[in-house]
Amino acid sequence: MKTVLMNRTFDYRPRRAVIVVYAAGQRYERVPEAAVRAIVAAHAGEVVAKPERDE
Repeated sequence: MKTVLMNRTFDYRPRRAVIVVYAAGQRYERVPEAAVRAIVAAHAGEVVAKPERDE
C-alpha cells in the first residue's frame, strides 16, 4: 500500500463490476499496488512519501 497524490482524475477498474474513481488534486493513503501501477503508468498521479508524525 502506498500514498498517491493525484494530478488528474483516474478511473481504476479492479474487477469487471467495480470502478474506483481517484479524483484530481486529492491525496489517497493505502492505495493497492496494482492501482498505483495503473495510475503511474497513465501519468495520472505520483507516489509520495508519508509525512512523519510528530507525537
